Amino acid sequence: MDYVLPNELVDGMIVAGGKKSSVSAKNLLLRGFYSGSILGLATALALTVAKQSGLPFLGSVLFPFGFVSIILFGMELVTGNFALLPMATWAGKSSWPKTVRNWIWVWIGNFLGCALVAIMMAVSLTSAGNLEPSADGGVWQGVAQTIINLNRNNVIVKYKDLGAVGFLLAILRGVIANWLVCLGVTMALVSKSVTGKLLACWLPITAFQTLGMEHIVVNMFLHTAGPLLGSGVSFADVIFWNFFPVTVGNVFGGMVFIGMVFYSTHRSPLASLPDVKDTKLARELAAELGAR
Repeated sequence: MDYVLPNELVDGMIVAGGKKSSVSAKNLLLRGFYSGSILGLATALALTVAKQSGLPFLGSVLFPFGFVSIILFGMELVTGNFALLPMATWAGKSSWPKTVRNWIWVWIGNFLGCALVAIMMAVSLTSAGNLEPSADGGVWQGVAQTIINLNRNNVIVKYKDLGAVGFLLAILRGVIANWLVCLGVTMALVSKSVTGKLLACWLPITAFQTLGMEHIVVNMFLHTAGPLLGSGVSFADVIFWNFFPVTVGNVFGGMVFIGMVFYSTHRSPLASLPDVKDTKLARELAAELGAR
């Protein structure tokens, strides 16, 4: 059958999470690098399509291809790990030090991938500095100006200018974003077919993008490219008013609203976890979740 039962899914996620916690730093960085770079490219695509068509929603509909490739190729995305690793820790298959280690290495890998794409896109959109970002210019200039506006709005206007309230809003929007992102990742794992995974994953990811919530990996691209394009926003402000609170929000969104809820209601008795009944399912889940 194509459908994976909820208890099988959660048991497989726990077992895979335990293996994932021992993946080498090298592989965490490489897989994290891929995920960050592909999400940077997906974000650039969404902004370009929105500029060309005048329909931002169309960009949001195309954006999830990056997430889908991460799932199909078993790469590392720190926001998904915010839900998965705690489940393995609660079940005794990992530990908090191993969980935090995984999060740190994958976060760094995601950032390196996003930073590289941000540099490449900043050079490309401005024709190596020969074009100025402009809302009234061509498509490339328009996309560059959109990135600058997003950088200023999502660091300064929405958060820094509001002080403590803005900081809490960044956390809240981070919670909502990763709730939806982890829902998409989990829904994709409920199907064994490529078509089922695509359809299940697409809608929650489109929803998060359309709502304009805060996802740390997407932000790594936007708020690295923005200053490079001349937004005037300092990296210190980016880190304090966006990267830090959004990461905190993403942790809670994934760990509490997906990891804790699924673990609490669908986990099998712990004694049965070492012997997963469906070995094919266990192998597939381990591969999809990067637990090699």
